[in-house]
Amino acid sequence: MRRRSFRAATALALGLPLILSSVAGPSAALALAAETQPPGVEIFKDGQYIVMLKGKPVATYDGGVAGIAATKPDKGKKVKTDSPEARQYAAHLGERQQQVAAEAGTSVGQSFTTAINGFTADLTAEQAGVLAKHPDVLSVSENVQHSPDYSSTEFLGLPGADGAWEQQYGGVDNAGKGVVVGVIDTGYYPDSAFFAGDEPVRLGPGETPEPGEPYLTNNGQIAMLKSDGETFIGECEKAQGSSNSTRAWTGEECNSKVLSARYFAEDFLRLVPPEQRDPRESISPLDINSHGTHTASTAAGNNGVAAAVDGREFGEGSGVAPEAKVSVYKICWEDTNPATGGCFSSASVAAIEQAVKDGVDVLNYSISGNNNSVLDPVALAFFNAAATGIFVSASAGNSGPAAETVNHSAPWLTTVAASTFSNELQGTVELSDGSKYRGASVMSSEVPQTDLVLSREAPVADDRDPATDEVENARLCLPASLDSTKTTGKIVVCERGVNPRVEKSQVVKDAGGVGMVLVNVPTGSLDLDLHAVPTVHIDDDGFLAKVAGNAELTAALVDQDTTGLPEIPLPQVAAFSSRGPSTAVGGDLLKPDIAAPGVGVLAGVSPVTGGENFGFLSGTSMAAPQVAGLAALLMAENPGWSPAAVKSAMMTTAADLQTADGGTDGDKFATGAGNVDAAAMADPGLVYDAGVTDWAGFLESASGGDVWPDIEPIEAKDVNVPSIALGTLTGSVTVSRTLTALEPGSYTASIDVPGVDAVVEPATLEFTEAGQALDFTVTFRNESADYGQAAMGELAWSGEDRTVTSPVAVRPVAALAPPAVTVDSAAGTGEQVLEVTSGTDDPIDITVEGMAKANVLTEEKTPDPNAVTTASAVIGTLTVPADTQTAQFAINAASEAADWDLYVKTPTGEQLTVATAASSESLTLTAPAAGKYQVIGHLYATSDGAATSTGTLVTAALGKAAGNLAVTPNPLELANGESGEVTAQWTGLEPGSWVGLVRFGDSAATALTVNVP
Repeated sequence: MRRRSFRAATALALGLPLILSSVAGPSAALALAAETQPPGVEIFKDGQYIVMLKGKPVATYDGGVAGIAATKPDKGKKVKTDSPEARQYAAHLGERQQQVAAEAGTSVGQSFTTAINGFTADLTAEQAGVLAKHPDVLSVSENVQHSPDYSSTEFLGLPGADGAWEQQYGGVDNAGKGVVVGVIDTGYYPDSAFFAGDEPVRLGPGETPEPGEPYLTNNGQIAMLKSDGETFIGECEKAQGSSNSTRAWTGEECNSKVLSARYFAEDFLRLVPPEQRDPRESISPLDINSHGTHTASTAAGNNGVAAAVDGREFGEGSGVAPEAKVSVYKICWEDTNPATGGCFSSASVAAIEQAVKDGVDVLNYSISGNNNSVLDPVALAFFNAAATGIFVSASAGNSGPAAETVNHSAPWLTTVAASTFSNELQGTVELSDGSKYRGASVMSSEVPQTDLVLSREAPVADDRDPATDEVENARLCLPASLDSTKTTGKIVVCERGVNPRVEKSQVVKDAGGVGMVLVNVPTGSLDLDLHAVPTVHIDDDGFLAKVAGNAELTAALVDQDTTGLPEIPLPQVAAFSSRGPSTAVGGDLLKPDIAAPGVGVLAGVSPVTGGENFGFLSGTSMAAPQVAGLAALLMAENPGWSPAAVKSAMMTTAADLQTADGGTDGDKFATGAGNVDAAAMADPGLVYDAGVTDWAGFLESASGGDVWPDIEPIEAKDVNVPSIALGTLTGSVTVSRTLTALEPGSYTASIDVPGVDAVVEPATLEFTEAGQALDFTVTFRNESADYGQAAMGELAWSGEDRTVTSPVAVRPVAALAPPAVTVDSAAGTGEQVLEVTSGTDDPIDITVEGMAKANVLTEEKTPDPNAVTTASAVIGTLTVPADTQTAQFAINAASEAADWDLYVKTPTGEQLTVATAASSESLTLTAPAAGKYQVIGHLYATSDGAATSTGTLVTAALGKAAGNLAVTPNPLELANGESGEVTAQWTGLEPGSWVGLVRFGDSAATALTVNVP
């Protein structure tokens, strides 16, 4: 039986009942929340899904279907979706999509054939499960709502006679010329000066377009001959329905700057009820949120735009690539839930498809995503976009500084962290006792020494709801929470959290306050917001305790740093910026890739939101368009460069970031390769190039060999990216890379990873001509690095006048062992050999838990792929005592032809699922919650056509060693990298099934099940 092996994992969902029915029908047994699932898991509930098929889409189809020629473009060319063969192949894909949908009893919603081969469909949980097991289906992914992730050009060294625009990119008038940057976001505000442009010319008979100069086609579309010789053709879509009362949208807004503006509202309109939509929302490319306007103007806004915020002048601003053109794809819609933003995955895929058809060169995607898969629809759509030569910049996420939070882990994406870049916009809270606290501020006026009040000491009385915590509401300055008799005329101290920062200052103003001190508890990012009253945003650092302990203190708010403290080191990774390691492929890809300015970035905003045309925003959303704009600069100068070459040029020339104390930040999970260097990236010397073959091989490996059998798998560690990562290191592990020369030269390698021995072979690369590619390997072996912690360093190739540098992160572990072993023992005494690989020269201490007699339930069941029923499921319970170390659950198949799945519902209502390619399934919980667990083994199918099959449900709660299980040798002594045997021995077991756990230090564990007749 062959099932998709990348389904193997355990999944967690919250609060959903496990319902068993005696007849086929909707079952919540599969209804688990996708947001909580670990890597590689597919878990289903009723809803809308994106179903992706295994056949290649138009963008990467290289032949194989009888009678249909290849549609994959040549290297450096864009896909021609209007060619006869592309139309024929797209029709072929669409027909197969209809067939697959019909086989599951559903129909195709939206069909995608260019960037992915897939469709949207409304599915029951059972239909989703059926499609997930279909031999032609690559994946079934919930159509999730994501959210947008929240002068830098001078920090990047772009303007001025000695700046990168002038020195490396042909001057500001050529910076990005001939390149189109696509922005997938919340739309844009067309009246912003950053997007001002002229009416494109209409060519006369016999006239040919000038490269980089927009022109009108015969049907009124705006087109442009790009620097790579291809043509971009866009469309300015008209609004749907009534116009927004703030700014009507006619479809005539596009110009010589913004060549195209499209929107994708189908699922927003279908899935979000009208009463949940923001009444200001316009079903058009109009941005009412500001996010899209900010990202688009940051990447490619016009140069020389005079910016002012709240009446305060901030000089002239510019996009990073001011001569690049913009194509807008609005996918995010405002609803009444600020946590969602209405950015449906299906809209993302549709926008990517359209961008590929339009012919953009760069895409910016400042939208959240998952952090545990490279096989989701959006990632695969970007795969095919990158395969056609489109560079994609994506935000890393704003969930830092927690580890394993980075989004967008695929190697064809450039994932961008956010860094600080300015100490200019600071303010000071000056207390009357002489102490001063520095923070962030864009005040247009100051506040002299004024009475001070903690918001938590000024709660409004609220007798409407006895459950209301008035003090807590006041502490956070929630709406209507402050007593104006205690706050009028005073500076109010509010604490960050729950509601928007700017809402807090409005609450203060409404309560008569004249200023606000916004305090981070605990330490966090300091943000530049346009507040309703003068505000300084500070970290606590004892401030709250001091104010609480001295009722006589007053304060002044000053719009500059008067503390006399040393300047804050720049640049630093922002506290909010998401960190690696990436969990998508076991830590064998390093993410984020690079960092760019993302804190307090000044750019265009939509006046629909707050009446301003310019604003400061922070987030990895603001960092990603910096990189998108820089990519436009590189691609304008180097039309033949691949997206991978552009990414490599940025990463291998990046600059160090700083720590708070002024040292070098060596945390590669925070910084990636470092802070992008706009000048250095123009001349990298060597690049780590990659393309469809590399990425397809990676996908084939990541999917367990079930996507493209004709593609040679490439392990994640060996994908040709400008970084190196190993999620586990035992013994000696070798990774391979290829460098391509942009010009001849000799380069010598050096590598430094503290505590890890690393050898580069060959140590010198001699490039005799441009375009020559040479391979090398790096072999790692742990010497003294801590186990379970990543050792981080750099690999550098040094030439005559340049150095090509890559970040390295490897994680040594003390041992690797099989996760589960089942033994049929002839008697109550026996033994089993366990194969273990050592990652250390030191002895490995081994401990055991159990053995405990398991609850065993063996039943013959009828397969049912559509529902979990009493006829298809073995059902049991396990009571877990309070002192339990480990809980074990398994469904063991009597026949390899049977396909059993395992479901466990915890006492708190969480549901866990294991559904892998194996016929049997198991699950181990460490330190499980006490209480009753419901356990179900479900017979999904039989591959031999058997009408029934037998399964054995095994459950056990393990405490400490029970004296009936021992291991020898103990400790285990093997040289680092050697594999050896450990013998587990059990005695005195009565007939039945017994479960134990063998732990190898803190690195690995084997669940051991012994069946005694």
